[in-house]
Amino acid sequence: MLNALQNRIIIHPENCRGCRRCEMACAWTDQGLVNPRLAGIRIWKLEDEGKDYPVFNQLCLDSFCGKELPEERGSGVPACVGSCLFNALEMAGGNGNE
Repeated sequence: MLNALQNRIIIHPENCRGCRRCEMACAWTDQGLVNPRLAGIRIWKLEDEGKDYPVFNQLCLDSFCGKELPEERGSGVPACVGSCLFNALEMAGGNGNE
């Protein structure tokens, strides 16, 4: 089941380079630690296809971003979206990292 935030994020897997910046930014924003295992987004490596694919997990459902996005906690854009240099993640209605 996706939360309201996930329904507003568009994933462009063809743009993902597997850098994992989204994982680190998510964990730092939500947990205060740079530990990708604490992130609500994971990069799945599809070895047979040679592609990387961003996927949301249960931690995203329970995260600060997944519940609300108040302006006082930043730009109002989830950390995962704002940290992506390759536009693999985009907010519906406009990208937050432009």
